[in-house]
Amino acid sequence: MRDLYSFRFVFAEIFMKRTYKTPLSPLQQKKLYRISILLVGILLLAIFFTPGKGLFFLRKQKIQVATLNAEKQAMVEKNNALREDIKRVTTDMRYLEEVAREQHGLLKKEEMVFDFSPKEEKKRE
Repeated sequence: MRDLYSFRFVFAEIFMKRTYKTPLSPLQQKKLYRISILLVGILLLAIFFTPGKGLFFLRKQKIQVATLNAEKQAMVEKNNALREDIKRVTTDMRYLEEVAREQHGLLKKEEMVFDFSPKEEKKRE
């Protein structure tokens, strides 16, 4: 039992030496404060401006995703409208005739177009 106690005592003497803390001088405190402020500043700069991972990059990516989602929604709505238009053209003959007359200027047999709109005079200088 005595050997075990002496082993603990020797172990404590070798590996667990007591260190006494001395208070920092005002100059050391000032240096420590400056270094800590500098490290915090560098950390904040890294968080905000890291290329590809920083907060500004993520914010820019969120804005871009929102813009693309809005464009996608507009395209989906336009696509649905075009599908409806195609469906109407293939099934509704009156609509097909209306489209042919208005958009393409087609006429029926024996039909003539009279244009009574006022003509603009060309101004010559």
